[in-house]
Amino acid sequence: MNLKKTIRNYIILAVGAFLLSKIYALFGHGVTSPWMSNLYLYLLGPGALAYFLISQLIPDIVWRKGYRLFYNTYNSGIAVLINGMLLYGVLEIAGGTSQIVPWFLYIGCGLLLTASVMFYRLVRIQACNIDK
Repeated sequence: MNLKKTIRNYIILAVGAFLLSKIYALFGHGVTSPWMSNLYLYLLGPGALAYFLISQLIPDIVWRKGYRLFYNTYNSGIAVLINGMLLYGVLEIAGGTSQIVPWFLYIGCGLLLTASVMFYRLVRIQACNIDK
């Protein structure tokens, strides 16, 4: 696992999301959506910033058993939230609605909560092993 590569990928995705929202706004006939305009913040905050903090505070956690499951669950949660925000933004600009959009929020937050519990356990196990 290379945390620097993950951080770089999230920054590239954030720049792409920012450009996507600006380009989409150009063709939206003056109508914008805060969901789409702020899409890049989820990639920078929970994405790049979280992994930057991990790389600075506990870089050796990537070698712990269970880290890969946390990594996949956390990234999946962010991906579901990003897709939900993008869909909601597109529907809001188009003037439509969908009953599916709230499920993106529920599932994405559920995955992030699950990943947070996994991360807590990884850190706790590491702290217990250091004490011995």
